[in-house]
Order: sequence, then C-alpha cells, then structure tokens
Amino acid sequence: MKLEIEIPDEKIEQFAKDIMDNYPEASSGNCLKCVQHQYKIGRFIFIDDETGKEHIVLTKDVAKAIPKFIDGVLKNKWKFDGITANNILELDAGDYDGYSIDAIVQIAILGDVIYG
Repeated sequence: MKLEIEIPDEKIEQFAKDIMDNYPEASSGNCLKCVQHQYKIGRFIFIDDETGKEHIVLTKDVAKAIPKFIDGVLKNKWKFDGITANNILELDAGDYDGYSIDAIVQIAILGDVIYG
C-alpha cells in the first residue's frame, strides 16, 4: 500500500512550531527529555534516558519527521489515542497528545518510534 498525500510545507512547518511551543515541558515522563529549549530560534536539547546521549533538535527536524509519522499512522504501524485517519491530516496540535508528539520527536531524533 503506497500513500501519496500532499501537505503544503508551510502547514507542516507551522504544525511543527505549534507542537514544539508546548511539548518540551511535557516530555519529562518520556525517555527523551527536553533539558533545554530556545523557542524563538526553534532549538531544543533532549537527553535520551536509555543511552545518556544528548540530541539537538530543531523545529525543522520535527517538520521533516511529521510526514513519516502520518504515513506510519495511516499504514497502522503506530496507533495513538485521538489520532485517526479523519483528523491526522488536519495538523491541529489540539488533536495530538503527548504520546503522539513524543513519537514525532523520536522520529526526528532516532528515525523511528523506539520508546513506548
């Protein structure tokens, strides 16, 4: 099954900014924890609790991870409460909970959803 969905880059970039404006503080219970954030420039530092490794994440990295996340959810690779085929493409940060946003950050850092 091959999905081809066109979402304007500007919409993805705005969504990445929207979720990262709120996510760093919510990451405290996850394996990837945001330990430093510079919202104005879209730069975040995460520590991986499992490896101790530090990762610098930019909002543009998160934007690049969003299409992979959407593709994985639509192909049933991952399931998240509240995220459905009907609302996933709306890119409304209010529809995405901490687990789904954590998954997007994991994809940005690790290339896949590894934890949880």
